[in-house]
Amino acid sequence: MSFALCFRSDAKTQSVPDASGVRIALSDFFGADVETVMNNRLDSLIEKLSSPAVFPMRASEAQQLALMRTQTLHCGSHRSRILISGNPGYGAKKALLLHGWGGHPLMLAQAKDILQAQGYEVYLPFLLGHDPQTPAPADLPVQTQLLLILQTTFGTFDTVVAHSAGGLITALSASLGFRFRKLVLMSVPASFTSLLRHFLRQNRLPVQYLAPLCAEYRSRFPAAGMPETDALFGLGEIPALIVHGQQDNKINHADARKIHHQLPNSRLELIEDTGHLGVLTHVRTHHALASFLRAAGAGDEKRSHHVGSY
Repeated sequence: MSFALCFRSDAKTQSVPDASGVRIALSDFFGADVETVMNNRLDSLIEKLSSPAVFPMRASEAQQLALMRTQTLHCGSHRSRILISGNPGYGAKKALLLHGWGGHPLMLAQAKDILQAQGYEVYLPFLLGHDPQTPAPADLPVQTQLLLILQTTFGTFDTVVAHSAGGLITALSASLGFRFRKLVLMSVPASFTSLLRHFLRQNRLPVQYLAPLCAEYRSRFPAAGMPETDALFGLGEIPALIVHGQQDNKINHADARKIHHQLPNSRLELIEDTGHLGVLTHVRTHHALASFLRAAGAGDEKRSHHVGSY
């Protein structure tokens, strides 16, 4: 089953489904006289959304990748290469690190080192469509299937560390049965609305495109009903760390506060002098992550549930 992000059309009507599956003509959003032009622009935007321009690896990152254990998983017609770091041991905790849209696993290399130093076995997958060895169009909702396959293959992850869109993918996957005990979010948008608004700004398109794009994402979510887009992070009492740069010009740091309000057992770190990618390598991020893991680990014996198990 495909969850590709695309608009269905016929010779007479260009339309998108709303949250209940009802077909809505794009002219209802924009007016019939501009419908054709709007559809052409939307088609172009949707193609970009499902065909990420992947950030190139540095030479040092490529060298590090070549030395890591890897395993390839199949997810429908897609493949994902999983980088594995650390020596597995009896009872060792597993951590999953998810890069953002257009990123790659080694962008979280410093977080990997912190986790490994605390005894974790760390898994870093290429999101579907992001591995330069197997490029292929893949949208955000289909990434949830990758996380479920990772869980089936490697078992339940104790901790998930996610950057940018990787955080949205984690929240969506939790509603489908993906389980974890602790969560770290870096520069994560609070909703699909926020993420799509950024894409519109990036492509210099007016905000009027936002409603049909949001409707399309709701229609593509691989479940009976997509969670409310402004409450994706209502994951209960899970310990969480939220880190965001105040100079982030992609995802506003106000999103971090919105997520913080949805997670009652979360800690919020706003870093004044860094942005969307800088947060990954900032020393305050590293200190906050190490401190969070120690504190949350000390409380593990008092908790017996994972997200998705209650």
